[in-house]
Amino acid sequence: MSSFDFDVAIVGSGPAGIAAATALSNAGVENIVVYEREATVGGIPQHTHHPSFGLRVFKRPMSGPKFIAALRRRCPKVRFETNTTITALRRGGELELASTSGLHNIRARHIILATGARETPRHGRLVSGLRPQGVTTTGALQQLIYTANQRPFTKPIIVGTELVSFSALWTLRHAEIKPLAMIEAGARISAYRPSTLLARAMGVPIHYNCEITDIAGRDTLSQITVCSQDSDVRTIACDGLIFTGSFIGENTIAMGSHLNLNAPNRIPQVDQNWITSDPGVSAIGNAIHPADTGDKCYLEGSNAGAYVAQLLAGKTTVNATFAEIRQGEGIKMTTPSILRDEPKGPSKFDLSFHVTKVFRGRVRVRRGGQIMHEKAISCLPTRRITLRNIRLQADMPIEVSLNSSRE
Repeated sequence: MSSFDFDVAIVGSGPAGIAAATALSNAGVENIVVYEREATVGGIPQHTHHPSFGLRVFKRPMSGPKFIAALRRRCPKVRFETNTTITALRRGGELELASTSGLHNIRARHIILATGARETPRHGRLVSGLRPQGVTTTGALQQLIYTANQRPFTKPIIVGTELVSFSALWTLRHAEIKPLAMIEAGARISAYRPSTLLARAMGVPIHYNCEITDIAGRDTLSQITVCSQDSDVRTIACDGLIFTGSFIGENTIAMGSHLNLNAPNRIPQVDQNWITSDPGVSAIGNAIHPADTGDKCYLEGSNAGAYVAQLLAGKTTVNATFAEIRQGEGIKMTTPSILRDEPKGPSKFDLSFHVTKVFRGRVRVRRGGQIMHEKAISCLPTRRITLRNIRLQADMPIEVSLNSSRE
């Protein structure tokens, strides 16, 4: 009798997790379980009701709940366990679980971490002031409005201009709430420029080059203090403050485990096939590159699940050794962050990365000091840049760096 409870255990039921389960099921893997800590399957899209999903996967726009429902219809045989929190990941494919039935352990031949990402809340941004009611994030806002049917405030302010910031704007529109303004620290929005059309249509101004320096209100938010780059300080009366974006991977499980983490951002290291430092564990989706769209995460999860199916079937193997992909100044994260040679030799792979600030120049990939790949780029911090079809041998560290000079 096998000592494993499952062939594959997937942690997280967002688009990436559902996609991996679907690919495994389609490949003939039957003993699959997907664990979800919330009461419903779907992750962030389950609480996002505007039609920003489905274009890549289904070729038509869909709301988050409809997108998740359509994805689940693709994997009818997969087992989902909700209200289950993973409290520990250990070597040998062991997971410690906390559910309504208590604490227990399971073992799987392979584990896939699809734990997603979360927005950085107020305390993570070191904004000073009191702690009144009315300060929230986009995710919490969507649950209040769409799930709890509440109207939490009437005069809110949105902090940030990432894609999710305009998702918050759409959510407020659904509740017939008009924000007073959007606050952006930079000189332009972080999302694509056409996103400003929604703010313009709603009559919501965007204040650029501004940061919040103080929050006031003993029980309920009453006002905020905003400072511009030219040191102009003013207060704005409001009853809601929504911190949006600045996503970080939800990697609590990985950080408490034996997995190698990328030092600058505490994201688990993954190779070109989404395998971590432990060949029996994968990490996929926004857990390793926060934050991409649900469609992109689904497509990645499909590829990762198909690769794990090949591993379980003995059609490929994972090299025990790997080379680190080191990120230079100005680079927030790379995917992959380690590289393994394939069974037949050097790897051919796509390398994606995010920058920490607006950049225009050249990106270089070096191995042993030699430039192996170079490309001119122009990018914003929230955009994922991809260098395609790189072929390298994983026998020494690889460095990805930015160069703004014309040399």
